[in-house]
Amino acid sequence: MSNLQVQLIKKPDAKYPRVNDVFQVKTASTPTVNQLKDGEVLLENLYFSIDATMRVWISGAKTYVDPVLPGNTMFGQAVSRVLASKSEKFQKGDYVIGLVNWTLYQIISDAKLHLIKRGGDIDDLTGYSFLGPLGISGLTAYIGFEAIGKPKEGETVVISAAAGAVGEIAVQLAKTYYKCKVIGIAGGPEKCDYVKKQLGAHDCIDYKNENLSKRLRELTPNGIHVYFDNVGGEMLDEILMHITDHTRIILCGAIATYNQTGEPYKVKNYPRLIIKRAVMQGFLYFDHPELFKPGQATITQMIKQGQLKIRYDVQNGLEQAPNGLAKLLLGQNNGKVVVKAKSDQPKL
Repeated sequence: MSNLQVQLIKKPDAKYPRVNDVFQVKTASTPTVNQLKDGEVLLENLYFSIDATMRVWISGAKTYVDPVLPGNTMFGQAVSRVLASKSEKFQKGDYVIGLVNWTLYQIISDAKLHLIKRGGDIDDLTGYSFLGPLGISGLTAYIGFEAIGKPKEGETVVISAAAGAVGEIAVQLAKTYYKCKVIGIAGGPEKCDYVKKQLGAHDCIDYKNENLSKRLRELTPNGIHVYFDNVGGEMLDEILMHITDHTRIILCGAIATYNQTGEPYKVKNYPRLIIKRAVMQGFLYFDHPELFKPGQATITQMIKQGQLKIRYDVQNGLEQAPNGLAKLLLGQNNGKVVVKAKSDQPKL
């Protein structure tokens, strides 16, 4: 079995991701059963999640995970199959999820994995769903609302990057589950069309072609009750001018800042938080494991009832993972970016 591996070869500069030259794909040695130690499993990595926060990981900054440095193998969340086990938790044939290397085969500690299915088979769509609506994207949207946003029926919820992996689920939760008035923000008429016509938002602001301040005044005359922020930067600053009393701002992402190489944008309008007695709080979805099961149950029910639409932007082959990340950072993706590690796996 040949074992592909994606390695960071240099820190990104101002040209990245327009010039996508920071990764290399190489052939590595394939681990064997004989190398397994107690508490370890041998994985075949099947489906990888591509997430905007990876841009921070490869910058060298220390966050909630160790940075990826030049010479390191890139990593990310993936759905994997256990090929062999010396673990008491997992057995051969199990499907698991966890942070793994961007490689086809890997030996890893069982402490880094969670079981998602015991034996049998899973198809592509099921694999993607554990990275999307039932995984990091869906849980991030649900936990952001439950832990911080706490939307009430009839309130106005504004969601940035509304056509993205987290944003599209947040829009549908806010509209259908929490029964709020939902305004999306997205870049370009095609994405705004999707947010309104497919996801069901009451309206969508095209920040690339419309005046954000003017449109917010028109669409939120009584102010914004909940803002789900995936962008940060100047957009967050403008939102602060439209909050109302006791607004809750969910800080989920800051994609506007991820590619900045100079002085970071400084938010100026934060005194509005004091005047409006508002709350602005960041979070990571794994801070709230107690909300995993209710979140997955809620989202599963919405899927069964046809109330949740999900798009996947599938990259075929692990060697395409760097292109998937660049596409996401450039805003060229349509929905959740996932990588099917072997392009010759059966298609849906």
